[in-house]
Amino acid sequence: MKRRRFFILAALVSAAAATPMLAEASVARPAAGTPGDSVIALLGYHTKAPASWSARPPASSSRLAQFVIRGADASSDAEIVVFFFGASQGGNVDANLTRWRSQFSTPDGSPVPETIARDSSGAFPVTTAEFRGTYRRGVGAGSADSVRTGQTLVAAIVETPHGTLFIQLFGPTATVAAHRAEFAKFVKELK
Repeated sequence: MKRRRFFILAALVSAAAATPMLAEASVARPAAGTPGDSVIALLGYHTKAPASWSARPPASSSRLAQFVIRGADASSDAEIVVFFFGASQGGNVDANLTRWRSQFSTPDGSPVPETIARDSSGAFPVTTAEFRGTYRRGVGAGSADSVRTGQTLVAAIVETPHGTLFIQLFGPTATVAAHRAEFAKFVKELK
């Protein structure tokens, strides 16, 4: 019995040692006074965050990275968040698209403007969704103070061998539109 416990314990320790810490992220900024993009590591993969994105400490353990894009004033700032919920966690692509769509509404009740694109030409399959309108952000549609009009969410679902990353750019439509190309490059260059 003791010998069997020893082998089980040894197998668990060996498996734990062989499993990399995938939920780690790091941001390497250029040297002080040097303009340029920052290299960011996500689940052992790398991409570059534009110099115009200000890194912030992640607000929760499910956020690997978080950035703010300054708008003309504080009310027009946008945010980029990289979520990772664990290997095989976070729901499938269609469930996430449905949830994000349900967080948006239009004043007249018409369908929410959206764009869905699927791309497998890069290192990983990526589904990108964009929704515009009145945004009630958060799990369970968020609190009343989380409701914002004139908002856009651009969300990328990146399916890596280490697990799925959910990368979101959201905020006032004008700010998001001005940084949409940077966001697409950030997602596409993840390798």
